[in-house]
Amino acid sequence: MSPAGRGGRRRTLGAGIALIGMLVGCAPVADLAWAPAAWAPAAVHVVDAPQALDAAADPALAETLTALRIRNDTVALAARAVFLPGRGEDVAAFNRATQRTLDRAIADQEDAAGGGYAPEVFAPGAGLGDRGCLAGSTAWAAVDILATPETGPPGGVGTAIVCDVVVAAGAFLAQRMRVVSGSQEAVTGDVTVLRYADTATGEVSTAQDLWAEGAAARLSADVIDALRRDAGALSLRDASAGDDAQIAAIRAGLETTVARGGEMVFTIAPGFTAPELAELGVATTTEPLPVAVPAVVAEPLLTDMGRRVLAASAQPYAGPPAVPASREWVDCDLAPCVALTYDDGPSGFTGTLLDTLRDERATAAFYVLGQYAAGNPDMVRRIAAEAHLVGNHTWDHPSLPSLEPEQIERQLSRTRALLRDLSGQSVSTFRPPYGEFDAEVLAVAGQPAILWNVDTRDWAGGLATEIQRVAVEDARPGGIILFHDTHEQSVRMTPDVITGLRDRGFTLASLSQLFDGDIPSAGAWRGAP
Repeated sequence: MSPAGRGGRRRTLGAGIALIGMLVGCAPVADLAWAPAAWAPAAVHVVDAPQALDAAADPALAETLTALRIRNDTVALAARAVFLPGRGEDVAAFNRATQRTLDRAIADQEDAAGGGYAPEVFAPGAGLGDRGCLAGSTAWAAVDILATPETGPPGGVGTAIVCDVVVAAGAFLAQRMRVVSGSQEAVTGDVTVLRYADTATGEVSTAQDLWAEGAAARLSADVIDALRRDAGALSLRDASAGDDAQIAAIRAGLETTVARGGEMVFTIAPGFTAPELAELGVATTTEPLPVAVPAVVAEPLLTDMGRRVLAASAQPYAGPPAVPASREWVDCDLAPCVALTYDDGPSGFTGTLLDTLRDERATAAFYVLGQYAAGNPDMVRRIAAEAHLVGNHTWDHPSLPSLEPEQIERQLSRTRALLRDLSGQSVSTFRPPYGEFDAEVLAVAGQPAILWNVDTRDWAGGLATEIQRVAVEDARPGGIILFHDTHEQSVRMTPDVITGLRDRGFTLASLSQLFDGDIPSAGAWRGAP
């Protein structure tokens, strides 16, 4: 290159550098705090579905629930549910609502099957001792609920009722119940209801009623906005509120609301769509869509009950305490019931028996001899304190028909007065020794004679296995089983007897529960009518 050429290039580069210097010198000072426009945080967000609580794995929760499981092959029905403990006003509305769900399902299945429902039990080995909710079962496919032996009717045809405890927080407990009817080939009915109980006030609400009127419409735009963000949209414009179909889908979703950890989570069924989603290539959702609504968004949209549920949702459960088995919510027209009774005590074995009944959450009636009660008053007090029934078995076990009326009166009145003083109970029933009575005995007693229809003959000293077999296999719904707590083997076999009865489907009931809360005031009874 010639010197002129090289010089020309140097002049060109120099002018370029000068120009760059001029441009740099004129540039504005950078704003290091500047950031591009961005979305505000989403009002709601998609989350994983809330998991049901496993009460069976949480003894503290399980002991405050009355677990039910029934099966009836005559009308082809199987059901599971839980009730709150006791019969007080704090739990009555929730328990009645739970029972109405069961009663309606039974009535519908009776119509479908053309038969009548009655409590039914099965042969030993039926496996019905596992009761209450089977965690997660309300989320199963309908055909699986029908086909699974732990939840469905025989052969998978008929009606299955399953449940989940989905909230246990603060004073609130929520149970989701699902009723599925039909067969694996054709499901003819599938209904879910979710109820909340405020055990501090006794108030009951469906999940839908936790939300104020118009909540679905006000949440619609927030849901669409969250979905379009998840689908990759970049637009900052406000999402639309959707049309009537989208609002209806959200309103249906509110019926599934589960309060969890300071948020309200509801699930939108598959098939949800919106124009903004269609623009992004998402025609409809194909899976259930759980949406969490944070407290700051949810509170203005909730009813008073809903706000209380939300406030409690991050708290430990503090519902009603457990009650003795004799005070649990039991309906012997719904569940097959049987009563355990023990004669001739108290004895040196009675304390062990009471320990077993406590550990098994079971109840019994004790027909006590006055002479033994006088010698062991603290045991009678314990029987009563643990809410078992105390009954009159005379003073020293004579055959009452062999006595004169005044002697009968003396045997019963002397014992009754002592037992009332020790137990604080009215002692309003008696059991004649040997089961022997006549019209004169009943007239003098002025109280019902409670007998039995299963005699284990444990007093005869037979093999423990035979006594247990008779107690378990001969029991019938509404029945009364006779034992004696003066025999060590009768007490020792009690856990196996209880397990065997429950395996067949029995609920162990007090005499009051057996007679629907009203033991007859006269007559002689071998079981409930």
